[in-house]
Amino acid sequence: MIKGQRYRPPRPGGPPWTLIALILIALAVALVVAWVLFHQPASVAPLSAAQLPAGTLPDRRLTPGAIDTGVGDGDICAHDWAPGDPPVRGGDLTYSKAARHTSTHLKDAVFEEYGIENPHDNGHSWEVDHLVPLSLGGRDVQENLWPESRSGDGMNAWAKDRLEFRLYRLVCDPPPGAPPVPLATAQTALQTDWVAAYQRYCAEETDCPAFGGQ
Repeated sequence: MIKGQRYRPPRPGGPPWTLIALILIALAVALVVAWVLFHQPASVAPLSAAQLPAGTLPDRRLTPGAIDTGVGDGDICAHDWAPGDPPVRGGDLTYSKAARHTSTHLKDAVFEEYGIENPHDNGHSWEVDHLVPLSLGGRDVQENLWPESRSGDGMNAWAKDRLEFRLYRLVCDPPPGAPPVPLATAQTALQTDWVAAYQRYCAEETDCPAFGGQ
């Protein structure tokens, strides 16, 4: 020690307080980022076929879909159809009402080819659904039908009904600000993958609100 210099004991070891503060701030930021990532909505990532309950998507070999190729955009929105297979002009019905004639025998055949026993419970468990709906020019034939669950959670028959109504509106009477969807585009979206179509056209809950009783 230099003569005349006052003795000062050594300071205890350890990092300076500024370093400790920086470490604590970094930890806090990491926790916030982890919380945000963990709480991202599940709908952000599209569902794969493996994640969907059985019956959500039809077997494409059995139900490739079928449309009336003679119906165009303006035709499908008209209310001047008469019953037929497919419907014909000259009546006062929508295309959907004029085309609907699904018999119990046809429904039984659809259940049978899918290996499901028809519960005959007035559609409580299953809906023999049109892949391309009649309202959008789908045919009422076996190639366009499959048993779709009404009781399953998530992407069930009720969800598809909401999508069909949304697409019909976009084809025939789009809301202000929404571009019209060509009939062929709506048909292809449903025929290819209706769940992916739901995620696209029903991205907002207000786009495809639930019907009464759902």
